[in-house]
Amino acid sequence: MNKKIMAAALSAAVCFGVVRAAHGAGFAMYEGSARGNALGTEVTADPVNPSVMFNNAAAITALPGFQAEVGLTAIRPRQSIVTESPLGEKKTRATSKWWTPPHAYATWQAMDRVWLGIGIFCRYGLGVDYPDDWPGRYEWTKATIESFDVNPNIAFKLTDQLSFAAGLRMETFDAEFERMVAIGTPFAGQDCKLEMEGDDVALGYNAAFYWTPQTNMSFGISYQSRVEQHLRGDATCAGQRTDVSSDLTTPAMLYMGTSLKPTDRLKVNFGLVYTMWNSFEDLAIRFDPPLLGKVHESSAEKNWKSTVRPQLGLEYKATDHLFLRGGYVYDQTPDPDAHADYLVPGNNRHLFSLGFGLGFEKWFFDATYTYLFMQDRDVPGRPAEGVFDGEFTGGDAHMMSYSIGCRF
Repeated sequence: MNKKIMAAALSAAVCFGVVRAAHGAGFAMYEGSARGNALGTEVTADPVNPSVMFNNAAAITALPGFQAEVGLTAIRPRQSIVTESPLGEKKTRATSKWWTPPHAYATWQAMDRVWLGIGIFCRYGLGVDYPDDWPGRYEWTKATIESFDVNPNIAFKLTDQLSFAAGLRMETFDAEFERMVAIGTPFAGQDCKLEMEGDDVALGYNAAFYWTPQTNMSFGISYQSRVEQHLRGDATCAGQRTDVSSDLTTPAMLYMGTSLKPTDRLKVNFGLVYTMWNSFEDLAIRFDPPLLGKVHESSAEKNWKSTVRPQLGLEYKATDHLFLRGGYVYDQTPDPDAHADYLVPGNNRHLFSLGFGLGFEKWFFDATYTYLFMQDRDVPGRPAEGVFDGEFTGGDAHMMSYSIGCRF
């Protein structure tokens, strides 16, 4: 395969699927590749494949020549909600289907101490879909976020042990929300479906360091900036169309990780991701002209809190070409009890991963299975916002990841 064919494959990767399933807490996605997923998404200081760029662009200085990687993660989430509304207690199961966010990366050693890299991946995604007649229909019946990052980077070897990288993030963001609006008495009168959609493309940046003080020890730290999205679109309800706008800031992230090799065949990765969700203070949607002639704005207070995500991965070199992997992640939910709602599914979650990799001189292939388990959670009622006393229950997700790449 020549470079032109691989470049075409990278461009085509975005056609594999779209992101509609948030399996990281909040609406973040931390899964950047099959190998990374198998290691509890912790490769911040472990540059084996180009996908290390998802965590830490400075680490691409460990990748000689030209390398490329493409793949996808197939996700099937499930969630039930028990609500106490004026209609009584009811258990509702959200729609369960497979989603397939893709990823693609390429790196090139341009000079003795200079590397170039580009990644196309998904940092944010959300998909919740409830029946139009469920008890929480006046808050949400559907919420979808589709986001892609196009991330070019340049990395420098400052010394033989220390590298630095900086990059530009072009983040596309598409959002679609649906809920029912009561024309008369809620639950007793007529409802109309409010459908809203908006999109934007905005810029951010990233910066990173990679340090290898010894051959069996490395450290990495990477900062991903927040991105201010100014969504513009339209809404329809009861035959009326109106323009809508909303401002949303995606959070900054700080990756910190280490990779140790206690033996020639065993590798241990550990890291933390600090996600600065405090940028998500509210969700305000403005209507122009006013919706149904009277609603100028729909606003919900969020006041999310920043979270720390511990990540652990183990890799064992079984043969010269076969690598066995496992990982664990504890993922905290950012939404406080006072503002918990039906927009974000579930609660704190635990992720358990198993995978393998096949590596040869010019080709490699990775595959991973991850099981995500969400803890049950009570939701305090706020009837004025369409949120009733309830409980998230039975939440989990199955994820299968595949990546293939080449080196030359």
